[in-house]
Amino acid sequence: MTGKVAVGLDVSIFDAVIEKGGTDARKLLASQLGTLLANPETPKGERAAVVPSVLKLAVDSVTEVRRSLVEGLQRARDLHADVFFSIVADQDDIALPFLAASPSLDGWKMLTILKVGDVARQVQVALRPDITAQAIDAVCGHGDVTACLALFQNDRLMLTDRNCHALYKRFGQVAEIVEFLLARPDLPLDIRITQTKRASNRIHQLMAERGWVAANDAAELVVDAEETAVLKVLVNASVSELQRVIVFLTQKNMLTPSLIVRAACLGEMLIVERALAHLAGTPPERAQFLLYRNGFKSLFGKSGLPGTCYWILQAAADVERDVREEQVQIGRETFGRRLIEVLMTRYENLGPSECAKNLEFMGRYAEERVKVIAKRLKADMLRAA
Repeated sequence: MTGKVAVGLDVSIFDAVIEKGGTDARKLLASQLGTLLANPETPKGERAAVVPSVLKLAVDSVTEVRRSLVEGLQRARDLHADVFFSIVADQDDIALPFLAASPSLDGWKMLTILKVGDVARQVQVALRPDITAQAIDAVCGHGDVTACLALFQNDRLMLTDRNCHALYKRFGQVAEIVEFLLARPDLPLDIRITQTKRASNRIHQLMAERGWVAANDAAELVVDAEETAVLKVLVNASVSELQRVIVFLTQKNMLTPSLIVRAACLGEMLIVERALAHLAGTPPERAQFLLYRNGFKSLFGKSGLPGTCYWILQAAADVERDVREEQVQIGRETFGRRLIEVLMTRYENLGPSECAKNLEFMGRYAEERVKVIAKRLKADMLRAA
């Protein structure tokens, strides 16, 4: 472009310097034009007029000329897209610091870089404190694993549940990604549970391959570890999260009778309530009423749980009702002791063999000290028989 433009800015001198000037002259011009564009008071017409010259300087064969231009443009806002992407396409030591700090990087430029840029440029976008929600979605959805890891180093962004699911779906076998996800207190609980299941499956496979323990014992150990971990997730869930997770567990065939009995033996009755409500197709409030107001038999019948679970769940409901009527707070050990007492003394229809079976549940699932009591009582019953 030569001659004078409408705004009165003579750009012909710029072209002359670019075409015939030495390195020092081009460096000075690059610095001046960069400063011109970075100045918010520069008229719009002048900005447009110098773009062709700036584009030529942005691809100058001398690195120091390009570096001078970028230093001047570092704080420029609303840079022409061609200028911006010319700099981003430069060598890394020029492009990456510019990309990390330039206020001209808006949402659509972020998406463009994430679509066509290399890993180093994706990382710089992922680390930006002003990264947009759409750009976060793009990184999680198709960004390189290194860029995804960079997201976890960005203290300014908020990953949504959708982002976490996308990352886990793509990189659920990448230890670093999984570690970062599990460290997040807001991680969707279904991801925590799925990871627990995967970990238990790997342990089971390892035990089987190396023959550390008998196959049946290995399976039992793995199930215990898995259900203990899942129960911990359920205990720490909010009421709304609990409802969603119970549905998820049902879909994955992980809402097992043993998990529900385990919760009952530990006095985690909110979990028992919500599980029975879901299995029986009953609203939670109705299920709670039935559970603690002589409607347990009807609720249990609708749940489809095996009959072996009946008395332990009935006893747990009775203990919980007593505690609520007394308006006291008790821990897992006290709940377990009361549960044993109820099983041993309250039900005339509970025969010795059924009582022994329920003590076996307690000996496996209750709090540690309660397990010892339950095992001793079971042994005494067997000797007496």
